[in-house]
Amino acid sequence: MSVTKLCPGSSLQYRRFQKPLLAALVMLLAGGFLIASPGGAGEISLLAPNVDQSLLSRNKVISVLVKVADVADLKLLTLQDDSDGRGIEPSRRQAKDNVYYVHYLVPLKKGKNSFTLGPIARKISIRYTPLSSLLNVDLEAPGVYRFHQQGTIPGECAGCHSEKLPAGAVTDKVRYGLFSPECYSCHSNIVSGTEWRHFPSSALLCRSCHQSNSDANKMVVPTGKVEGLCFDCHVNKKKWMGMSHIHGPVGTGDCTICHDPHGSGSAFQLWADGKGKLCVVCHEDMKKFVEGVSQNFVVHGIMKAQGCGACHSPHATDHPFQLYAEISELCLGCHTGLVGVENGHPVQNHPVKGKSDPLRAGYPFSCTSCHNPHGSPFKYMLIGDMRGGRVCAKCHGEKVKN
Repeated sequence: MSVTKLCPGSSLQYRRFQKPLLAALVMLLAGGFLIASPGGAGEISLLAPNVDQSLLSRNKVISVLVKVADVADLKLLTLQDDSDGRGIEPSRRQAKDNVYYVHYLVPLKKGKNSFTLGPIARKISIRYTPLSSLLNVDLEAPGVYRFHQQGTIPGECAGCHSEKLPAGAVTDKVRYGLFSPECYSCHSNIVSGTEWRHFPSSALLCRSCHQSNSDANKMVVPTGKVEGLCFDCHVNKKKWMGMSHIHGPVGTGDCTICHDPHGSGSAFQLWADGKGKLCVVCHEDMKKFVEGVSQNFVVHGIMKAQGCGACHSPHATDHPFQLYAEISELCLGCHTGLVGVENGHPVQNHPVKGKSDPLRAGYPFSCTSCHNPHGSPFKYMLIGDMRGGRVCAKCHGEKVKN
């Protein structure tokens, strides 16, 4: 969620004059762009963001808010992406007391983004840094864009964005909690626009997570270890911290690396499909098993059907690799034909368990001593080619050669 303060003092005013010569002189001194128009006087002001800001956020869009004092100037108003000259259309126009507030939702790319607000030739520069973790981010640093820095509803916006829930608003009902109807008019998309919604968000209990400890009127974004905040409700999850194998994000206390705290289009409010698309963002070496590489590469069927979570807990277990059970026991949950077999697979007297793995010191012999559990270019997902005994040679090299 991206959030900075209004800076009225940074607004560049565009005034229309009856006398073109005087208009040209004034606009030249102001560094602005002249549009001569007879009659009346108008003003175009950039309310947000500040002219040169940094945005640290998971959201790849930023809201640009422009105030227009004369309806005639609405036709002249433009916002252009300087990288390709593309014009950006307003997402909303709101009128209040004969003043017009024009809202833009502007897509961003990583790094520097530059836009020009016309006709006043105002440059807007945003340096965007995508966030994946809240552990080491400082949203209070100078120059960081935070719309709600001074208060929940800045004075300039209060005329339209009141603390009253708009008519027709769709939210989950709640009988108690820090109800925040004022958030709906801007953030309705994260309240009702996703298939999988987090209840504090869909019920507008925004202040349950975004309340400032020092200022009741200030909305904040939690940073650092957010597990304490999550565990206020998800109390049964504390048991993970006592397990022997803990997933990195759980161990560091940053639940939002995987879960969108508001809601998403994926189950469990995950940022992406939990079958594997989310996992490979960090586990890049697993992409070939999730996406497939060629027709000659055999991917374990469970990867396609249920994904990584079929075998691995995304949180914690007492088994290596966060498996739900000991390796061979987990495999036998599907491959039931080998239940109870301790030797004789794949050939007579070959052990299946009860021995040390000759290829992985410290690990017991298991199904994965010979099979890659994710996939391989070899038949039966073996770790080597059966032809010429090559897979056997990994452990029995000299015996096979003789």
